[in-house]
Parts: sequence; structure tokens; C-alpha cells
Amino acid sequence: MTVYVVVDNEVHQPEEYAKYLALITPTVADYGGEYVIRAGEILLADSDWQPDRLVVMAFPDAKSAKAWVESEEVRPIHAMRRKYATSKLIVIEGVKNVTS
Repeated sequence: MTVYVVVDNEVHQPEEYAKYLALITPTVADYGGEYVIRAGEILLADSDWQPDRLVVMAFPDAKSAKAWVESEEVRPIHAMRRKYATSKLIVIEGVKNVTS
């Protein structure tokens, strides 16, 4: 089942954050993931929530997603994200195949 990593970032240091992006981007594919949303324009919101930079990545399964988030290799890059942005990250299951 597809598992998603959702990240809500409020970037405080754009120049440094750009360095983080250059490092983190190839690691997503290395762990079998792909970007679904990467700071796209928000077209409508029915609440006060206005993420500065919302990112959604799809991974083939929970094992791959968790491996990417918890990897020793990627850990210092995730630390950069938390240093240069106020960041919230979750790993969440997609919809299971259900018949109507």
C-alpha cells in the first residue's frame, strides 16, 4: 500500500533551505519515493491554514517511507530542514483498496 510523507514547512532562512533542498531531493528517489506535491500554489483554503511550503511524497510502503525518514545517511539533511524551517512531518497510510 502506498504510504505518504507529508511535510509542512515554514521556511525562515531561504538561502540555507535551498542548500537543504539540493541535498534532500535525490534521497527521496533513492528510497523508492517520488514527489506528489512540492510547494505547489494553494488554490483554495477553507480555514486559516496557509502552509508556506507543503510537500507530499509517495513511497511504495511503510518500510520504505520510514527507512527514508529514519536513515542515518539522511538524518543530517533532515536536521537542516528543522534548522532552517519550522517543520512538521508525518508518515501516513494511503487508502486501502476497498470495493463499494
